[in-house]
Amino acid sequence: MRFKINEIGTEGLPVNVTVTADWVAAACPDLEARPGPSGLTLRGRLDKTGDDYLLRAELRGPMETTCARCLEPARLALQLPLAVTFVSADADDADDDEDPDLVTFEGGEIDVGDEVRDEILLAIPINPLCKTDCLGLCGVCGGNRNLVACGCRTETAPSVRLAALAKIKLPTQH
Repeated sequence: MRFKINEIGTEGLPVNVTVTADWVAAACPDLEARPGPSGLTLRGRLDKTGDDYLLRAELRGPMETTCARCLEPARLALQLPLAVTFVSADADDADDDEDPDLVTFEGGEIDVGDEVRDEILLAIPINPLCKTDCLGLCGVCGGNRNLVACGCRTETAPSVRLAALAKIKLPTQH
């Protein structure tokens, strides 16, 4: 996801990049999600604004992961706006510590990969769900309660576990 600054003319440079599953796996090795069959795309424009370069784009497409409740596949629709200003590392006024939307670059190439990675990581919820009303797994038999209503009595499960604690004999202190 690199763009040469000498290819960015006065009219800007269209950005149309497919974000592949291989790229996501390499950029986000601990992320247990991957782009869906239709893939992720980054579409927008990279414009020269004085000495800086402005990326205005949208990252869009499905991501597939595992539902935190029922362990079935969960699909998340991403539609993430991206607006980042790239400033040459040689510029005197380049101070990216103050503004998170300012990113420095070196040489004649701008790499938007880090910004795409950050947006993906921020968009994936900690506990993704296949649907908002997912019933999850039965705590007794482990069945998927979205597919079959099991006959387990969940209120008896804690008492069975606590019954084992009642059998423990603790030494008495004198």
